[in-house]
Amino acid sequence: MSIAVFYAPNAKDSSYLSEEESFHAIRVLRLREGETIHLLDGRGSKFSTIITAIEGKNIAFGALEVVESEPTPAYKIHLYVAPTKQMERMEWMVEKCGEFGIHGIHFFASKNSERKEIKLQRLEKTAISALKQSKNLYLPEITGLHTFKEVTSKEGGEKLFAFISNPPVDFLSKVASKGQEYHILVGPEGDFTPEESADLKKNNWKPFSLGKSILRTETAGIAVCHALHILNID
Repeated sequence: MSIAVFYAPNAKDSSYLSEEESFHAIRVLRLREGETIHLLDGRGSKFSTIITAIEGKNIAFGALEVVESEPTPAYKIHLYVAPTKQMERMEWMVEKCGEFGIHGIHFFASKNSERKEIKLQRLEKTAISALKQSKNLYLPEITGLHTFKEVTSKEGGEKLFAFISNPPVDFLSKVASKGQEYHILVGPEGDFTPEESADLKKNNWKPFSLGKSILRTETAGIAVCHALHILNID
């Protein structure tokens, strides 16, 4: 029988699971005192511990034993996406990118964006669920909604943006370098305006292609995440 995994970002500072994680442990999994559980802090560590008490709606746990630890990755992926009108598609993208392993998913508004506001709480829950399911050790940071200017003026890292053009630009695998902190921009389904594309190039963002097919926004986000992982496999 597999050991249940819970998200506990403050595991070293608190001996209780959050109310939501406690509810899942008590009501869904029917765990009891004395059972072993695993905790993920979302910052590179996985712990083993014992349920020491069930106090009403809260679960208390004992001393922590590190069972897995991952140093800061040699490369990081930060994905910037113009959200679609249907948030279910963004939730699916967050889930799948989380399963692959990603360090940041950030949302921004551009001229052709379909959505001008976004609620992050549900996306954060989706990311936590993906973290536990995939057994990854890093929880991605999720932020938004940023302005286009805030995103394009970002400094540092390797800055790349998906670009639909004729003739096409080089594929991502030829544009990206190995072992970088990547900042990847995926535009709305109406694509960037010519002015926005010009601004990106002016601010040292390099264009790349994902192939001849026109991908949905969420598909492009997942494709980018997977491609960069493949690029960095030793």
